[in-house]
Amino acid sequence: MAAEANSVRSYCSEAASLPVDASKSDSLYVSGECALEHKQYQAAIQLFSELLGLEFNPVYQAELGRAYLGAQQYERAREQFLLALQSNPPDDARKLLLIFIQMAEQQRTQARDWFASVSISAIHDTNANNGPKNANVTLFNLPFIMNEVSMPKSDWATHAQASAVQNKALNNTVSWQTDASVDLLDYTTYHSSNTRQIAVDSGPHLAIKSGVMDLYLPAGMTRMTLGGMGYTTQASFLPQISHLVTKSDLLVYSAGLTRTLYDTNTPRDVTSSSLGLSWQHVLGNLWTVAPLVRITSEHARSNSFDNFATTAGLSLSGNLPWGLRFSASSLYTWANYKAPEAWASMPRRDIRRNNSLSLTKDLGGGYYASLSFADLDTSSNLELYATAKQQFQLQISKAF
Repeated sequence: MAAEANSVRSYCSEAASLPVDASKSDSLYVSGECALEHKQYQAAIQLFSELLGLEFNPVYQAELGRAYLGAQQYERAREQFLLALQSNPPDDARKLLLIFIQMAEQQRTQARDWFASVSISAIHDTNANNGPKNANVTLFNLPFIMNEVSMPKSDWATHAQASAVQNKALNNTVSWQTDASVDLLDYTTYHSSNTRQIAVDSGPHLAIKSGVMDLYLPAGMTRMTLGGMGYTTQASFLPQISHLVTKSDLLVYSAGLTRTLYDTNTPRDVTSSSLGLSWQHVLGNLWTVAPLVRITSEHARSNSFDNFATTAGLSLSGNLPWGLRFSASSLYTWANYKAPEAWASMPRRDIRRNNSLSLTKDLGGGYYASLSFADLDTSSNLELYATAKQQFQLQISKAF
């Protein structure tokens, strides 16, 4: 309650002391937050509606939803939260929006508790077959030159995805979420790199301290094929705790236990365990910066595939004018393997880099267009595992 009082004082004092040259958007936002905190919901509705008339921002959309929720206009509240959800927010923001949606849904006799999206993409991949950077490698302590077929090959691909999520409220503090997705990737020339994947996970959400913390306990299964043949089956348990420390700061503590079975390469069958921590900080209500760290330990049937990996990353996302959303991320992973493979003279040591950029345009009606670029690189002490690729993707998606 003390934190809420401080928030009221800060927003309302800020509204009273805004400089005369403050932008209209800043003035409307601060005044709207002040009205919300003082439960002046009709005033907040007017202020956030006017603000959205000046510029689109999913944060404003969500705050307008909160105002409608306070005014007991539950259908309109639900519509605003859904619109904010369709802007492809980060996972933590998505979960908070789902909680708000549940609050609105509970007031309606016929609640819609599911959401879905479909997308189709064109991809250009500079290394579709994951060939090594250098043709000169060492096998069994002898120099070996890879043939041309094994070297990196560029190709175009079509990528189709469909996903759905249901989050059904069981009571005031517990809901049950189920996610399902299908993913298809088809290359024009190198069909051996084609993949098919279907995944399902399900588990309870437990809201703690009036939603300040959320405990999520999903268990899932994933089946993947590669080149038209069975490849892997995976079972996972991925608990996480989201803690809303302040209005601008969210901490996510995660753990994972995963078992992966390979159809034709049983020595690689592996059990993975991981621990992670991410911090998401909102900058000026428009941008989110999110550093993360994660450690992963993998134990395989063959100890040459046992490894310990450390991952560190940073992401930035935010809204631009004209209904555009920008996001960028950089991930580095350092992986150390326990023992050498039969053909290698030493255990594998990898440094993996994954940098990405994307720009998304809201086309209206739940449709989105996005252009993205990914730069992936693996440096390894074993030349065979040193690879690099760039991917360019143009995607059209529809949210329901």
